[in-house]
Amino acid sequence: MPQSPAISIVTTVYDAKEFLPRAVQSILAQTFTDFELLLVDDGSPNGCGELCDALAKTDARIRVFHKPNGGPASAANTGLDHARGAYIGFVNADDLIEPEMYERLYNAIQTTGARIAACSEDYIDENDVLIPGRSVVCRTHGVRDAMDLFLEAFQDGNFYGPMSSNKLFDIRTFRDKGVHYDETMHFGDDASVLHLVFEGERMVCLPDTLYHYRSRRGQITDVADFPPRKLDDLRMYWNWLQYFAARPDSAEYYTWAVVRFWKWLYQFFCLADAAGRLGELRPAFEKKSKNLRTVLPDLLRGRLVPVTEKLRALAFSLSPDLTYGLASCWGRLVRKFAAQPHTRKG
Repeated sequence: MPQSPAISIVTTVYDAKEFLPRAVQSILAQTFTDFELLLVDDGSPNGCGELCDALAKTDARIRVFHKPNGGPASAANTGLDHARGAYIGFVNADDLIEPEMYERLYNAIQTTGARIAACSEDYIDENDVLIPGRSVVCRTHGVRDAMDLFLEAFQDGNFYGPMSSNKLFDIRTFRDKGVHYDETMHFGDDASVLHLVFEGERMVCLPDTLYHYRSRRGQITDVADFPPRKLDDLRMYWNWLQYFAARPDSAEYYTWAVVRFWKWLYQFFCLADAAGRLGELRPAFEKKSKNLRTVLPDLLRGRLVPVTEKLRALAFSLSPDLTYGLASCWGRLVRKFAAQPHTRKG
């Protein structure tokens, strides 16, 4: 294979032995063939490393790297550092992509002059069946200021912008800016530094669904039991909030980031309690509540949330347990009342 392929595709591998062959097959089936596939074995204990070596023997475009377990960001950085392509993409070891994905993204970059291209995603289950009602899309297609996708994420909670898997990047957007993924992050690791990648860039946004994200129980993003590392998401939003607060031309971004930080903080508190994890996570939530108190005046002055939500945020900042307890009691009363039969008189 050529020493400098057009595209480097990085797949980090940990505990994905069942799904990795299908993911690799979907990559090797690309209509755009001038690429290398970097399989980074992140110290997986269940035979994934050996499987990577076996897959490499089937196609000369596959290169394998073995490393001690350091988390998904560490593995992605290994791929980023060893990539030889002018462009780089990231595909999860248990996901699938459409055959024309990288041809479409590459052509979009070449025809528009943007240095980043993105597509829509949908969700599939462990049997490759589409999960209805779950997708990642953007409001407006075509060439856009890349940073605008962050505003959209803050407003809608839509991650078409701040995620890596649905994109093709000119590798200089990382290397020239000295950007690596944050290896202390285990949730949001592929998103937490993209504001730095997006600085001064345009992105061409395609409506086509070319990436299929697999949702499976037990994977790192499964929050059914609310693992403590899920709080990385709050750290990520807090870092974004501070980043936009320091940019004089980003007042709207900052205002929306404050709203989104508050919403996720309250939702995570509720989820942690429902999962029975609140006790062990209480110190972390107390720290996040202190963060909330520092930006609470901006939330209260703003016009983006109703008065009732502002009152909830104020009460939560003073006493998270009391606020959540009262809300839970009210919710139970409403559900109990709604479940009772009602008859009309007269």
